[in-house]
Amino acid sequence: MTEHRLTPLEHHDLELMVAGVLPARFALPESAGDAPVASLRLPVGYAGAVVTLLDREATPVAVVDVERTATGDEGVWVAGEVTMLRPLATFDFADLRPADSAPVVGAPTLLIGDSASLPEGTGPIVVVDHGDPRALADAVARVRAAGREVRVLPEPSFVSVTGDDRNLLIGRLASAAFGELSTVVVSEHRKGDGLVVLLTGLSGSGKSTIAKELAQLLRRSTVQHVTLLDGDEVRAMLSKGLGFTREDRLLNVQRIGWVAALIAEHGGVAIAAPIAPYAEMRAEMRERVEKVGRFVLVHVATPLEVCEARDRKGLYAKARAGEIANFTGISDPYDEPTDADVVITEDQSPHDAALTILAALSVVAPLPSASS
Repeated sequence: MTEHRLTPLEHHDLELMVAGVLPARFALPESAGDAPVASLRLPVGYAGAVVTLLDREATPVAVVDVERTATGDEGVWVAGEVTMLRPLATFDFADLRPADSAPVVGAPTLLIGDSASLPEGTGPIVVVDHGDPRALADAVARVRAAGREVRVLPEPSFVSVTGDDRNLLIGRLASAAFGELSTVVVSEHRKGDGLVVLLTGLSGSGKSTIAKELAQLLRRSTVQHVTLLDGDEVRAMLSKGLGFTREDRLLNVQRIGWVAALIAEHGGVAIAAPIAPYAEMRAEMRERVEKVGRFVLVHVATPLEVCEARDRKGLYAKARAGEIANFTGISDPYDEPTDADVVITEDQSPHDAALTILAALSVVAPLPSASS
């Protein structure tokens, strides 16, 4: 049996299934047909007849009886019926969402994105939960302040559907949930100034030292509060008691991503430096953070032989001797990032590496200057 931790938007897929807006099944992207059917993508290497879906608290909430699979460059798509095991955790504004809201009176207007101004009229408004709690609360408050009825549509995952096709899909789901729409207003989803920098690399690659240098540079160059989430310190506090199995590693990085996203949501900067060996965990953190701010992935690409030669803590020697199980690079895999925003090489000093990252951050979007 395979377990899969749901991303925020995959939670929305299940919510829409429970509400009857989506069929209670997953389909392969190319075979969904005209009717919207959610798709589920798992990491490369998946195998099994049943997938157990875990919620934000790692509680099993549903199972997928796998009927078909399709392997691509980014993972394995699975298709099959979904059976709920227990009710989902409560979402924000539960009484306004499809499963629990009262019927709306009149044809609603759908707002996709974060339009600052409401369309004219007195009819009901449907806002979309894009996974950013602050943006959703602001949108609901604006509609209520205008004296208009409001409903909330959870945005589905549907990672293979983008652009205008995605807006059309959201419109179809809104109509299925709340009745035929009168109009659809599309605007940009405004992200805040929050920032998360994730440094990933093998043990001994130098990522913790670089992260500390970067934190010092950022504290001198931006008015934003900077928080350093070092891998070893997180293990000692936030993830105390977790081991190094795949499941525990995923949970450790998920916790880091949750804290980092909260920091970004409130306009701060979080720098995280765990090993983060699996592409799946890094992708989940990116998705979570990019709902509320900016995410920058830094690959500290120090080769294994260099890391092992350093071996300041003697960990590689113990792993080679079989004294440490599930050691990344020796007895456990490291998925080298193919989507890194910055790559740091072994010939760069920690200070130069931090300057390289800082320059990349300024190119992505200027940081609020400490001198402004």
